[in-house]
Amino acid sequence: MRIGHRFTARAAARRIALAAVALALAAVAGGQTAAAATTSAHFAAASSFTAATVRPQVSAGDTIYADNGTACRTVVNARNASAYFIIMPGHCTLGTSAWYTTPALTTYIGPTVATSFPGNDYGLIRYDNPAVPHPGGGYTPGSPYVGERVCRTSQVSGVHCGTVTALNATVNYGGGQVVTGLIATTVCTDPGDTGGLLVAGTTALGLFSGGSGNCTSGGTSYYQPLAEALAAYGLTLY
Repeated sequence: MRIGHRFTARAAARRIALAAVALALAAVAGGQTAAAATTSAHFAAASSFTAATVRPQVSAGDTIYADNGTACRTVVNARNASAYFIIMPGHCTLGTSAWYTTPALTTYIGPTVATSFPGNDYGLIRYDNPAVPHPGGGYTPGSPYVGERVCRTSQVSGVHCGTVTALNATVNYGGGQVVTGLIATTVCTDPGDTGGLLVAGTTALGLFSGGSGNCTSGGTSYYQPLAEALAAYGLTLY
C-alpha cells in the first residue's frame, strides 16, 4: 500500500521541466499537532511581494513547496472568522514549517499550523501573505455512504471515478504509519498522485491519503474524511 506521494522540490522542478519539453514536442485517532508560529522577522525575510513574482492564485491542485524540500499539491481552501487556510493531507505537512508558491521559495504563502498524522491524515497551512489570492472551490462538505458514486481529479492521471466500498477503513502504510477512519473507494490512482479532493458532484467528501494498484489495471484508494478535518479546526468551505 502506498501513501499519497510526497516529493522533493528538486524532483518537482525536474517533472515540470520534462512536462514543458513534452508539450513543446507535441505542439503532476487524533494524531499529533505541531504549531509553527511565524514571526514578523521571518515574514519580512520571506517576503518579496510584487505582481511579477506572485502567481495568480493558489487553487486546489496547485503544487506548493515547503522550506524542508517537500512539495505537495493543495487539496482545498477553507476559512474561519479571522483567516484563510489550505487543508492538506497530514503526510504532506508533517515536518514542515513554511510554504511557498515556487520551488525557489521566493513567494511566501504561510506556515504549517497543524498536522495530524499518523492516526488521521490531515494538516493545515495558513495564508499569511495577502498578495497570494486563494479562491474557494464552491463545494459543500458532506459525508459519504457505501455504494456512492465518487470522483477525484489528479494532475497526474486525470479524472477518475468509482464507488465507496467501505467507511472507517484502517490502512497500514508501513513504518508505523497507520491511519484509521478512512473512506475506501474503487477510484484508481497512479504512482505520483498526491493531493486530490474526493467529490460527489459539488459535495466534497475527503482528502486523498493513499492507494494501491494503478489506472491501467485498477486499484483501491483511501481518503481522509474532509468533514472530520473541518470540525477539528473549526473551518468552513467557501
